[in-house]
Amino acid sequence: MRPLPAVQAINRKSSKMGVDRMKRILAAGSVALLATLSAGHASDAKSDVKEIRIIESGGTSGESIDIAYGAPFTEATGVRLVREQPPSLGKLKAMVKSGNVTADLMELSGPGVETARAQGLIEDLDWDLIDPQDMNEEARLPYAFGYQYFALFLASMPDAKPVNSWQEFWDTERQPGRRAIPAYARYALPLALLADGVKPDELYPLDIDRALASIDRIKDDLILWEAASQTPQLLKSKEAVYVATWDNVFEEDGFFVNFAPGIWDVAYFVMPKGAPNPELAMKLLHEMSKVENQARAAEITPVAGPSPTIMDHISPAIQAKMPTNPELRKTQAGSDRMWWAEHGDEAERRWSEYMLKNF
Repeated sequence: MRPLPAVQAINRKSSKMGVDRMKRILAAGSVALLATLSAGHASDAKSDVKEIRIIESGGTSGESIDIAYGAPFTEATGVRLVREQPPSLGKLKAMVKSGNVTADLMELSGPGVETARAQGLIEDLDWDLIDPQDMNEEARLPYAFGYQYFALFLASMPDAKPVNSWQEFWDTERQPGRRAIPAYARYALPLALLADGVKPDELYPLDIDRALASIDRIKDDLILWEAASQTPQLLKSKEAVYVATWDNVFEEDGFFVNFAPGIWDVAYFVMPKGAPNPELAMKLLHEMSKVENQARAAEITPVAGPSPTIMDHISPAIQAKMPTNPELRKTQAGSDRMWWAEHGDEAERRWSEYMLKNF
């Protein structure tokens, strides 16, 4: 499978859940079902529409949408939320160009949002109707709602030397063994620059030549993964000594994890041009803006919502993993959606050529 373009939503979700989590989800799902049934009697009075559809990435993230946002939305409107997967810029473009728009919201990456906007594929959001609670600035765009922060972080087995930076991750003399990183330019190139000593706040604009030279130094010890769910097994099987992976993948004990040197990013919802139920879509986004709902979502999958006060509503154990944790923000790097929207095609081309030649 070829690497996904930068403008597509990266599949970072893991559907693997422990028994305890499954119990919590089943219990919460029962509450959601009761809310749906009780709202059903009033649905005709609230709306003639029976359901709205969104396209998102699935996995535990999708489950958190159902329980934390879908259930209160249905209770308030009497309208059922239906999720579909996977999202992509190509799917959005096909819907809009054909005039057959079946979804009211679609999840996209930051660069995907900017490309969709430039191509006239999305509508501006009605923020008056959304009536949001406080949101982080980068999450509230005129044309996109940043609903979820996620991050790339470091992990290893406990018998490996603890790794505290991308420079140490890259140092094969300090700790021999293979390293596993994403097979996507949007994360592999920034990671390589951080490993080469670039400061997080000086990462953009990316120096692609320098990034490829950094990767070239340890290419014989690199594994490129296409699904983050592979990474725990890569460690267990000793195929890799260190991995760079998503923050919602490691659900079990027995691994050393370090979130401090992470790379954080934002997943957005956009409204396709010609969406059938724009007002209901805004009401769903209203539920996503509520910090209490975001806290519920964080219990299901360890990614942060867009509220600046989310840390006040979640446990210390979950706080330690949140990309919006102020302490982690001091050491993590952020992605630049505008740079990738403008230069992503060239970066992807260079990266694809390099991979074909070297891996």
